[in-house]
Amino acid sequence: MLSKLIRTALLPILAGASAFAGVTVTSPTSGATTSSPVHFVASATSSTSAKITSMMIYVDNKAMYTVYSNHLDKYLSLSTGGHTAVIKSWNASGTVYTHTLSFNVGSSPGPIPTGGNVFNSIDQMSGWGSCTLCAGNHVAQYSMTRGQSSPSMDGKSTKFWIGGSTPYSNALWFKGLGSVGTARHFIFDLYFYLTNPSAAEALEFDINVAYNHRYYVFGNECNSLDNKTWDTWNQITGHWVSTGVACPKFTAYKWNHVIIEVERTTSDQLHFVSFTYNGVKHYTNKYVNSKYSANTNAVSIDFQMDGNSHQTDYSVWVDKMSLRYY
Repeated sequence: MLSKLIRTALLPILAGASAFAGVTVTSPTSGATTSSPVHFVASATSSTSAKITSMMIYVDNKAMYTVYSNHLDKYLSLSTGGHTAVIKSWNASGTVYTHTLSFNVGSSPGPIPTGGNVFNSIDQMSGWGSCTLCAGNHVAQYSMTRGQSSPSMDGKSTKFWIGGSTPYSNALWFKGLGSVGTARHFIFDLYFYLTNPSAAEALEFDINVAYNHRYYVFGNECNSLDNKTWDTWNQITGHWVSTGVACPKFTAYKWNHVIIEVERTTSDQLHFVSFTYNGVKHYTNKYVNSKYSANTNAVSIDFQMDGNSHQTDYSVWVDKMSLRYY
């Protein structure tokens, strides 16, 4: 079975912890290279009872955006090259909080590669496996039902459901696809739909590759209720690593589109190339070492649903799931 079968335990929230006062920026991250438009996500907390009344983005000493709230989420078109951004906030007493960061804007993202071979309609294939303890530390209730006519994009979606009574319980489904020869490049493409996004702690989309006794786990997740960013899996350290790209709570009753591009390098490393979420492409550009594997040539994909602090039941419909390789 080609699956990560590992999950770090969620840390309990410490009651009574004091709130951090100031501006917190989750996107972009300082020192990162991103594409334009640049996604700015930030929040502000006051050090007193006076509420935050406004926030503003300055880029290269120029005021670019103002919002009368304690949270901002804005895409700004910026030129290629290095930039310095200052995010400011004001509370009702006139106190100013500031966060400064520098980042680079690369060239405009290119199109999604085409060609090669492809596994289509993976969500409708038979032979899926599943587990719950392998995906975390608690047992969840879960199910998978193919052939759903509604909601659906192509007439047949697959419904994944998770529930139970133990908080932060997860379920993972995996599908082995067989040999892909000497292919190094992989593009995982799918659509998903939720009706109750507040119940989804995180959703995970993985590509697992074994080749010539090396193992490559390309783990990707939207951690929508915890750190609210897109994360990648470091199989050497056994930890999730934030990309700095925001992934807020999903929108209900909407088809969301995810495209993940990765490659197996000539030096046997994992290269997380990019991911495209609802038409906006972000270059991940992270490298991780591979591990030894008894398997010599195989590929599989994973889909995982994580439960929230109340283990609220929820469903995700997945459609048009494919894996291109070349």
